[in-house]
Amino acid sequence: MDSRITLQVDTSFLEILESCLQQEAKVHLLIDENGLVRMEGLIDGIYKDASGTYIELKEGRRVVISTIVAVNGIFRPEYGEC
Repeated sequence: MDSRITLQVDTSFLEILESCLQQEAKVHLLIDENGLVRMEGLIDGIYKDASGTYIELKEGRRVVISTIVAVNGIFRPEYGEC
């Protein structure tokens, strides 16, 4: 069984994403959109609307934070082992 780095109890992807936005660092994402999808790019902004909090990548793609499974190799706890 493999283990992965997972989010700590008191942290969220939002904190990681905000840090990447401030540092203008590229993010590597794994998203659950009826199957796992890889995506990467620079974050243009972090926004909130009726559907929840989302990021917008510079190329224009919007990603709702609740659909993100992993950011830069850090996974949600439920995806911590395989």
